[in-house]
Amino acid sequence: MISLTNIKIFFSSFTIKLFAWFWLIALISIASTRFISLQFSNDTVNKVVSQAPAHEEVRQLHNAARRIERSNLNTIDALRTIKYKRLKQLPFNLWFKSLDNPQRVRSLLPLTPQHQHVLTEYIQQHTFTEPQASIFSHTRLIGPLVIKLNNQPYQLFISRKLRRGGIGQIVQALPYWVRIAIPTLVSFLLCLLLAHSFSKPVRLIKKATTKLGQGDFSTRVNGVSQGNDELGQLALSFNKMAEQLQQHQSAQQRLLGDVSHELRSPMTRLQMALGLAQQDATTNEAREQYLQRCQREIERLDQMIEDVLTLSRLENTLQTVESERVNLTLLVQNIINDEQLIADKKSIQIKLTASQNITLMADQTLLVSAITNILNNAIKYSPTHSTIAISLTSNKRSVSLTITDHGNGVPEQALAQLFTPFYRVNLARDRNTGGTGLGLAIAKQAIVTHQGEIFAKNEAGKGLSVTMKIPHR
Repeated sequence: MISLTNIKIFFSSFTIKLFAWFWLIALISIASTRFISLQFSNDTVNKVVSQAPAHEEVRQLHNAARRIERSNLNTIDALRTIKYKRLKQLPFNLWFKSLDNPQRVRSLLPLTPQHQHVLTEYIQQHTFTEPQASIFSHTRLIGPLVIKLNNQPYQLFISRKLRRGGIGQIVQALPYWVRIAIPTLVSFLLCLLLAHSFSKPVRLIKKATTKLGQGDFSTRVNGVSQGNDELGQLALSFNKMAEQLQQHQSAQQRLLGDVSHELRSPMTRLQMALGLAQQDATTNEAREQYLQRCQREIERLDQMIEDVLTLSRLENTLQTVESERVNLTLLVQNIINDEQLIADKKSIQIKLTASQNITLMADQTLLVSAITNILNNAIKYSPTHSTIAISLTSNKRSVSLTITDHGNGVPEQALAQLFTPFYRVNLARDRNTGGTGLGLAIAKQAIVTHQGEIFAKNEAGKGLSVTMKIPHR
């Protein structure tokens, strides 16, 4: 059973409101157009053009006069009887104007009220001295010719209906209420279809939003043309938002799983070292080694948690970029000076090649994090007595920073996954290096936050090359 609440909800819906406004505007337009067209119609109906009649028209006028005089009928009413219906079957109508009373004008056959009034008034108000053709928008009037009925003088006219287009003639023949009902019905259907078409994307977006709010991040707005119109752009924006939310959720779940897996190993080693240190048979020297091992595992856990929090903040939140003018050449040089202390332990030289002082609008903290992680990674996997080359270039669109080491590189199939959290290549790059496997992932998110890109490739005879591109803003 339909309740009052359901009725209120139905009439307050976007589709009904849109339809009501469309139809109201359409009805107002129909009424206004009809009113204006009637005014023009009246002006057109009343407009008359006079010219000389054709020879055939004059002959028809004389033939009609002879037929009437031969009929021996004394009045116009008598001419209307069925007995003389052959007069009614003429291809024209007959008009009679009394010369004794010029206001007395009658026609043999009735016309539509509007046309009857226009022709009657025209004949009454004009004095005719010779036959002429008077052309109206709907009728051609020929006359007059003087005849006598019952010894009374009359002016005889003949009128012929002018042809109209087929559709116009059919429409004019319809009743007035039908002519109003047709455009009203057509406007109703068209406005209903238009309102339904406009509101369909809104309904689909509303349905998708409800599913998204219930936690279904895989939902998308389908069935909406994602073109240049506002509703299409809205659907496209919604799909992009849903896709980003799904990616964030997947990244969070993956990160949670990876963290759980990575924490298990140091926690196990920490538990074993503590267990061995607590045994009575353990010597003081061995206990000291076990406690040092516990300290190293705790430091690894602390570093891992810090990296996880950093990566989580970059991946799963709307990171606010605190842009400022950064001298990237000077920034890279300062990072090199800091990291050279670590590189000196392996007798590694870090060389910077920059053609000029390059500046850009960026978040300096994020850039330092990204460059430092990449450079640390290069130092970690470079052999002793080698060189790390850093190239810094700029063009109108972006700034490129490339860090190339002389390590063993990575397998080609591993390049695509190199920036995945906790991903390690099963060669020299394993847990023995002491890393958490999050440095490259943090660097990637820092660059992506700047709407840039980062990628790696193997350099023949050198090692691994990592390139960061940051667009000018």
